[in-house]
Amino acid sequence: MKRIALVIPCYNEEKDIAASIEKIKEFLSDIKDYQFFIVPVDDGSKDSTKAIITSIKDINPISYSPNRGKGGAVKAGIEYSFNELNVDYVIFMDADLSTDLLAIKKCIDLLEKNYGLVVASRYNPDSLIKVKQPFKRRLISKCSRIIISSMFHFKLKDTQCGFKGMNKEIGQLFLDKSKINGFSFDVELIYIAKLNGKKYVSMPVTWANDEKSTVSGFKTSMRFFKDLFKIKRWKKEYLIKWFFSLLIKSGF
Repeated sequence: MKRIALVIPCYNEEKDIAASIEKIKEFLSDIKDYQFFIVPVDDGSKDSTKAIITSIKDINPISYSPNRGKGGAVKAGIEYSFNELNVDYVIFMDADLSTDLLAIKKCIDLLEKNYGLVVASRYNPDSLIKVKQPFKRRLISKCSRIIISSMFHFKLKDTQCGFKGMNKEIGQLFLDKSKINGFSFDVELIYIAKLNGKKYVSMPVTWANDEKSTVSGFKTSMRFFKDLFKIKRWKKEYLIKWFFSLLIKSGF
């Protein structure tokens, strides 16, 4: 039976994290073909998130301080899941469960079809957005997609949806090469996979905006765009072997 970790980065999620974990547990109770591990990662929260996740039974919580950023939390969860829990796949998702949990089954199906990285996309033609983001956030998102597309030429439209899955090969490669702890870590993850010739795919989802989210502030957006240029500049450092990767990209 294959083992799958569900990593949930958490920062000041005391109001919702317990309910989210219970929803995940209930959903997973109907899936009998895999062994699941729920891994909430407290990213140096200032509220009682740590106390809450450590009090919940039958999960694998992680906590540290100080705050690292969402990318740092996801990487901590990936490292723990592959190296300590010895899982076959890691799926990470936002604590607010903005992506419908049916995505878990879809993601596993694609990972089992030998896609190393599965990227949930709100802009896939088959996706359904139940609650849209406010106009300001949609505008920032649109600008981000245009910039990311022009810089990285990914074969997908949405890098920032907070739901993704990976196999162990991609996970270890990401842990070895990643430099970003902020919100642009998603772009870095996909870029590392692309540069090294790894197979990734876009997955349609049902998604609803969390009205409590405040991650699209001016400072966060500026850091995000600055990090994009750093990621582009670090291209050679992301490669396993520069010459070998060039051969892969050239079709040899």
